[in-house]
Amino acid sequence: MQRTWCSGLTWDAPLPDDIHAEWAAFVADLASLLTIRVPRYVNTQQGSPCLLLGFCDASQLGYAAVAYVRVIDAPPDKCIFLLGAKTKLAPVKTLTVPRLELNAAVLLARWLGRLRHILAPQLNIINTHAWSDSTIVLSWVTVPHDSFKTYVSNRVHQIHNLLPDCQWHQIESANNPADCASRGLMPSELVHFSLYWHGPPVIYSDTSSWEPSPTPTNICELPEARPVVCAGRADDVPVEWFASFSSFDRLIRVTARVLRFISHFRVFRKRNSCLFPPDNLSESDDGRVLHLSVYLSKLELDNATRIIILESQRVHFAVLRRELSHAARVSLKSLAKLSPFIDTDTVIRVGGRLKHSLLNYNCKHPVLLAKNSHLARLIGERWHRLTCHSGPRVMAALILRQYWIVSIKSVLHKVLSRCNVCVRLNARPVQPFMADLPASRVQQCRPFARVGVDFAGPLQMRELGLRKSRTVKIYVSVFVCFTVKAVHLEVVSDLSTNAFLAAFDRFVARRGLPTDVFTDCGTNFIGANKQLHALVNSTDGQVAIANARTACEWHFNPPSAPHFGGLWEAAVRSTKRLLTRVIGVHSFTYEEFTTVLTRIEAVLNSRPLTPASTDPQDLECLTPGHFLIGQPLLAVPPRSTPDAKRNVGIGGNCSTNVTRPFGDDGRLNI
Repeated sequence: MQRTWCSGLTWDAPLPDDIHAEWAAFVADLASLLTIRVPRYVNTQQGSPCLLLGFCDASQLGYAAVAYVRVIDAPPDKCIFLLGAKTKLAPVKTLTVPRLELNAAVLLARWLGRLRHILAPQLNIINTHAWSDSTIVLSWVTVPHDSFKTYVSNRVHQIHNLLPDCQWHQIESANNPADCASRGLMPSELVHFSLYWHGPPVIYSDTSSWEPSPTPTNICELPEARPVVCAGRADDVPVEWFASFSSFDRLIRVTARVLRFISHFRVFRKRNSCLFPPDNLSESDDGRVLHLSVYLSKLELDNATRIIILESQRVHFAVLRRELSHAARVSLKSLAKLSPFIDTDTVIRVGGRLKHSLLNYNCKHPVLLAKNSHLARLIGERWHRLTCHSGPRVMAALILRQYWIVSIKSVLHKVLSRCNVCVRLNARPVQPFMADLPASRVQQCRPFARVGVDFAGPLQMRELGLRKSRTVKIYVSVFVCFTVKAVHLEVVSDLSTNAFLAAFDRFVARRGLPTDVFTDCGTNFIGANKQLHALVNSTDGQVAIANARTACEWHFNPPSAPHFGGLWEAAVRSTKRLLTRVIGVHSFTYEEFTTVLTRIEAVLNSRPLTPASTDPQDLECLTPGHFLIGQPLLAVPPRSTPDAKRNVGIGGNCSTNVTRPFGDDGRLNI
């Protein structure tokens, strides 16, 4: 079956001749299995000691595990019983033979572990033994699992957990009963294969003659061994002794505690009073007993910090310290321009021309640290936490007040890249590779020959211009041209089929009859409700739309697939964005709303299709309006209207202007 699958055959294709011949021979030989009798009874007395035995083997075809039980008190001819076998095909991905043998050992460990759990109430299993013909696998299972690479380490660790007290032995392939299962055996051959049914001769012999597998002397010579196990650290590579610390504050406090212990131990050793002082007690030079402070003083913390700085500089600036101590010229140019010097505490600091300024001494002469030092990394991580995971500019400004880290930007970049919080919050979603544009978007045709339709709303509109007129809901039908992205907006009174067809008729009367109309029949309509679903998703609504314009071909998107209508969804978003900014909380009349809607349509059709150029010699930007009238649609016509009429009240002191949607300058009055 695996070979058939890998050959890439279809379901109704005939099998290749070699596979067909093997399959026919196997089916014809299946009748031989009727003569096989497997005893289910294990000849054991209550509480008789037993041994659980297992064999594993692998080949390029598959791997297998066979399990037996040996009753110690039974006669030699009736002491071995076959418990069962497990087989698995080798994976399609090619593996090395040692890895396949290791998978067989894992299969045997699972099989023996399960048998021990099941047979524990019935059998007194005192020990477990396993055999394999692979010396590499036997070496792997007798060595700690962390000495190998991940693939081998995980499986060796699993074997140790399943069979912690198992004894592994080596056996020849000719005497391995699992060999027949790993290489394959016909049913007629299996009937007479006594090695499988009764086991090899070694399991009938005395258990004292079963020699365990020897442990390899050199782990580095085994396959899949980790390089770090074999390679030692070079003597000439300097490493700071505090490289195992992950916190700057903890490093300083631990060092201060150690220095306190050393100082008090010297005092007590000098007095010869006792080897160790009592808890929280110390003795002064004049013999008086003083209580030790539980808290660390600032002097102790500063001393510990100085010791850590000296260690870091000893490791990374040994040559520089030697040159400064002998008043020699600094050989490294990148450090020479910093004018380094050694202060009274033997700490290397950065020089400069601010010696006589009133700044803090650490600000004038910060401590010099190498970018590869572990101390620089701890300082960067400390200030990264203190600044609430801020950026490198804030961290660098605060660190440079006390420490001068060479190439501090690279150090802070490593700190930010290792911070789990910053990496998780700064992560950007992976942008999927966009598919090709559909044919309707890239083929040449006139404007509005292929359109997409969608609804926007609901919006509020007043029936009349009176002060207390009724407010009704309206919708906007958005028509988008697929080729030039021109937009046509129509007011729709409701979400019924008749209202939409009326808006479609007005669109056709102004823009012409389109050849293809694309609509969204999913849940992504603006203001999706039952009426909108009934209009687009129902059979009656789609039939009514299709019958109204037989010359148009209607295309309905799949349900719950908004990415199919990305073009008109973007047009709806742009329309609503301008509408909400112009209308605000006001309710317009039909005349005012239609005027605003046409102005928004002109704005959308005046958007450039190509990037604007800063060169005055270039032509103007191409817009959808150029395909409609030959120029953008935002040219405001001049107005010469008379003065606004006034309604004079009683006494002639009260006057109001008649509301107009646009003023004399062409701007909308709200």
